[in-house]
Amino acid sequence: MKTLLDRFRSLPVDCRYEIRQAALWAGGAAVLDAACGLLLVPLLETWVTEGEVPWRWLSFLVAATVLHALILYLAARRGYLAGGRLAFGLVRRLVSHLPRLAPPALRKVAAPEGLLRGPVLQSMGMPAHLLGPLVSAVVTPTCVVLGLFFLDGRIAAALLLAGLLLAILMRWSGRRTLEDEAARAGAERAFARQIQTFAQHQALLRASGRAGPARRDLERALEDLQASTRRLLARGLPVGLAFSLAVQALCLLGLLGGAWMVTHQSLDGARLLALLVLLARFIEPLTQLTPLDQALRGSARALDTVLRVLSLPPLESPERGEQPRDCGLRAEALGWDADDGRALLTDISLTLDPGTLSVIVGPTGAGKSSLLALLGRLHDPDRGAVFLGGVDARKLDEKTLAARRNLVFQESGLFHGTVAWNLRMARTDASPADLRSAAELASLLDDIERWPDGWETEVGPGGALLSGGQRQRLCLARAFLSPAPLLLLDEPTASLDAFSERRVIHSLAASRGSRTVLVVTHNPAVARMADQVLVLDKGRLRLRGRHDALSRRDDWYARFAGGAVTCEV
Repeated sequence: MKTLLDRFRSLPVDCRYEIRQAALWAGGAAVLDAACGLLLVPLLETWVTEGEVPWRWLSFLVAATVLHALILYLAARRGYLAGGRLAFGLVRRLVSHLPRLAPPALRKVAAPEGLLRGPVLQSMGMPAHLLGPLVSAVVTPTCVVLGLFFLDGRIAAALLLAGLLLAILMRWSGRRTLEDEAARAGAERAFARQIQTFAQHQALLRASGRAGPARRDLERALEDLQASTRRLLARGLPVGLAFSLAVQALCLLGLLGGAWMVTHQSLDGARLLALLVLLARFIEPLTQLTPLDQALRGSARALDTVLRVLSLPPLESPERGEQPRDCGLRAEALGWDADDGRALLTDISLTLDPGTLSVIVGPTGAGKSSLLALLGRLHDPDRGAVFLGGVDARKLDEKTLAARRNLVFQESGLFHGTVAWNLRMARTDASPADLRSAAELASLLDDIERWPDGWETEVGPGGALLSGGQRQRLCLARAFLSPAPLLLLDEPTASLDAFSERRVIHSLAASRGSRTVLVVTHNPAVARMADQVLVLDKGRLRLRGRHDALSRRDDWYARFAGGAVTCEV
C-alpha cells in the first residue's frame, strides 16, 4: 500500500516544492498555536495567584497570537498555491501522456473524459484543504505534550501515551475501512460506465431489442453500488464513533485526574485551571482526525488514479519516423489477446488500396471495433503488424501518424466550446466556406443555420448540449474537414435519422478516390456501395469481396444485406 511519502515522491518536482513549502508554513502555524496554549499556563497561574494582570505574559500571548494569525494566513495561501500547482502539474503531464496511451489499457484504470473533473480536482484539494488541518492535528498536540514536560512531566507522559493509543486506534480503523472504500470506489466506477454506455447507445439498444437486458445490467450495477455503500457505512460509522468516544474519554480522564491531584494537594487549583485549558488545545485538533482521515483517503485514492494513468507505458514512437508513400493500409497476421489470454483477434491480414472505400461487418462481438482500433494504432497488436503507406505504423512519429489518419468512434470526441472551434480542431486554417462544406457533407449545415448562435453555438462538455445525432454528425464533419488521407469510422450512421443517414452515405461514396476510407457498420446500405467488404466473425476475417459476390456466396451476409440480421459493435 502506498504511503503519503511514496505519492509525494511520484509528483512533479515543482509540485513537490510547493507542497513542501505549504507543509512548512502549516507546521509553523501549528507550533505557534501550541505556543499560544502553553503561554496560557504561566499567564493564568500568575493572574490567579498574584491577583494582578500579568502584562508581560499577556504581551507575549498577544504577540504570539498575532504572529500565529499571520503565519496561518500565509500557510493557507501557500496551500491553495500548492493545490493549483499540483493540478497544473498533473494536467500538464496528462495532456502530454494521454495521447500516447492505448485506450484499452487506459480505460482499465480510469475513464479519460472524467480524469480532470474527478481525480485531478479531488487531488488538488489535498494540499489546498487537507494539508494545513492535517499538519495542525499532528503538530499542535505534539508540541503541547513537549511543552508540558517542562511544566508537569506526569501529565505530559499521560497525554503522550494517550496520543499513541489514539494513533494506533486510527491506523487500525483505517485499515478496516480501506478495503470497503476500495470496493465502493470500484462499484461506483462500474456503475458510471454502465450508465454512460446505456445513455449513449439507446438507439442501437432499441434497434437490436436489447434495451431490457441493458437496463437489467444497469440495475445490477446500481445494486452492487448500494451494497458496497451499506458495507462501508456499517463498518465505518462504528469505528468513527469509537474514535470520537476515545477522545472524549481522554478529556474526561484528564479532568478527573486533575481533580484527584488537587484533592491530594499534588496540584494547585491555578495550575489545574491552566492545564485544563491546555488539555483543550490538545484535544481539539484530535477531534478533527476522523473526518480528515476519511477525506485524506479519498483524495489519496484520486491521486493514485492519476498516478496509475501516468505510470502506464506509452505507445513507443520514434522522434523522427519514416514517411508513408501513399494512403494505403495493410495488415499482416494481426493478433490481439485479452488480459486473460483469450484471443480477441487472430491472424487477420487485409489490404486497403489508396482511395478505396471498405467496410467491416460481422455479428455482435466479432471484434470489429477492436480491429479498427488496431488499424488506427490506438494500441499495438500482440502479433503481426499494420502498414500505412508501406511503413510499419510503429515506425511513424506521432505527428506523422496524427496527420495521416483520422478516427471517429461512437463516443463523442467533442470539447467544451463552439461548433466552429470544435471543427477547426481538424484544420485550424479552415475558412468559413470550408466549415460549411464539411457540415453539409455530414448533414449538419441545416441544423447549424437554424440555431440562434449558428457557428458560435456552445456544444457543452463532451457535446452535452447537442443531441446524440448532432454530436455524431459534428464529429463526422470534423473528419471530413481533416486533411488526413486515411479515414477510419466506427458506426458513422448509428444515431442518424433516415435523411441524415442518406446524406452521410452519399458523402462517404463521394470521398472515394480522394482518401482511403474504412467503415465499421451494421448498415447494409454502406456495405452495398463499398469497393471491399470484410466479414469478421469470432475475431477472424472469414470473408472478403464485393457486396454482390458475397451476397451470392454466404448465407449470413445475404441475410445481413437484406436487413434480416443486426450487427452491433
